Amino acid sequence: MKYKIGYIDENSLEVAKYEKDLRAYFDVIGYDIKKGLPLLDLINQVYQSDIDLLMIDYLLVDKGVLTYNGDEVARTFEEIKPRFPMIIFTHEQSQALPHVDNPFIICDKAEVKDNAGKFASKLTKLIEQYKTYISKRKNLINELLDKGESEGLKADEKHELLDAQLELNNLDKRSTEVPLQLLTDKKLEDLSKTTKEAEAFLESLIKKSKKK
Repeated sequence: MKYKIGYIDENSLEVAKYEKDLRAYFDVIGYDIKKGLPLLDLINQVYQSDIDLLMIDYLLVDKGVLTYNGDEVARTFEEIKPRFPMIIFTHEQSQALPHVDNPFIICDKAEVKDNAGKFASKLTKLIEQYKTYISKRKNLINELLDKGESEGLKADEKHELLDAQLELNNLDKRSTEVPLQLLTDKKLEDLSKTTKEAEAFLESLIKKSKKK
């Protein structure tokens, strides 16, 4: 199954172009961008689109359709989903560089024209690094909950469990599926006694990560 990429460009013809250019590697989708679309409305579209990576055209204001550029989109979305894979797409890296917080996410559009396969590998690596970050923490939580159920956890292991939960929660600031107060010392003691409860707790803890 191909990874799904969301591409933000005020020009629907540009979206169609890159959907075609990258079709062999990804499913590329665009967004419903109308003149004057508020930034948060666009962010909501992206948030709900269940993508694996976000690609954003840097210069969004030049046609008078939008009042913000790609750096503002990236910054706003990152506040909601830190670490989420994204790139700023541009013909002029020097134009975007002073405004983008992380210069390493700036990509030249010429990369697709010159070598689409190499560019696709670059994006795939970003996606898989993010998924690995999630899976490592899910596996750690699973292991610690199993141990807590069978023999109990030491203080440092409880700390590891709390850290892993916090790191997963921080990947999506809008999600309220996993309240931090669930992981108290009392909760951990309960988990060491009840297998069924431990399994249900794990399921709720990682539910939000299954879509990524």
